[in-house]
Amino acid sequence: MISVLCDGPFFDGSFDDLAQARARLDAGDLSVPLLAKEFVLDELQLELARASGADAVLLIARIVAPPDLARLARRCRALGLEALVEVTDEAELACALEAGGRVIGVNARDLDTLEIDKGRAARVLAAIPDGVVAVHLSGLGNAEAIRAVAAGPADAALVGEALMRQDAPGPLLAEMVAATRT
Repeated sequence: MISVLCDGPFFDGSFDDLAQARARLDAGDLSVPLLAKEFVLDELQLELARASGADAVLLIARIVAPPDLARLARRCRALGLEALVEVTDEAELACALEAGGRVIGVNARDLDTLEIDKGRAARVLAAIPDGVVAVHLSGLGNAEAIRAVAAGPADAALVGEALMRQDAPGPLLAEMVAATRT
């Protein structure tokens, strides 16, 4: 899956970027799912993501009330989108599961301090029940970090910043992919 930043004010992204990514993948006959990364607060954002070519949308548990998270997750399913529900702790995990989350990402970054807490992330990932896809989010900058995540309870990892900071991300990405096989 390719993650596309859609938030403008904080990350200089847009739904146009998402549409361009979809167009390039389709032109290359590449069947790769796209994740729209946005601060989703309203169902209209989900509709815009779908119209722009998203297959999945990030829903951040900490920025919406539990009933709103459930409503947004239901709307995702109705639109044919997969919700990647981001959590940071066990309380948010409970809300994500109550909302019907089938793919749950655990952010290793404390969004208040921006510090990485690998221990907390591992603990929350381990609490995700069987049958729910567990994704490790944030703090993965090299092949060694990917190897550690691959050895733990996560089913997948989202790598962004480390690749975005590379002038040529291909070699680092290849190292990270290879690390999942060792």
